[in-house]
Amino acid sequence: MIGNSLTYQVCRTADEFKSAEDGFNAVVEGLGRNITGKTGDAELAKTVQVYLRDRNDRVLGGAVGHLYGGWLNVSLLWVDEEHRNRGYGSSLLRMIEGEAVRSGCRYAHLDTYSFEARPFYEKHGYSLFATLDDYPVGFSKYFLKKRLL
Repeated sequence: MIGNSLTYQVCRTADEFKSAEDGFNAVVEGLGRNITGKTGDAELAKTVQVYLRDRNDRVLGGAVGHLYGGWLNVSLLWVDEEHRNRGYGSSLLRMIEGEAVRSGCRYAHLDTYSFEARPFYEKHGYSLFATLDDYPVGFSKYFLKKRLL
């Protein structure tokens, strides 16, 4: 209990997260109001998703991005190990970038780890702008960006 009537709720498990959905939504909405109050309507939190599926509708890869302020944040890009090195990752990246451009984005950014795909993204025109070392210990997290137009 804080003061007379305030409490903290710490969530660590799926059940605790579920019981706190209203809290999560309140934080997202509050931050959204703060951001749009300063920047205007910049399509905060618009999401775009592209999936690669087989004929049985099984997902073999996908890209997830979030659009904001003329930028695409590629938050996830994955291709099933069995289907890698066949151009599917490149196609997914081009497709999500194309969707972002159609939505008015001029730039893209993403992050990847030293054990993942930095050369892949650099091959597609992304350039490094920051590095977070020892994240996790012994590895680095890279932040890359690209001009789409």
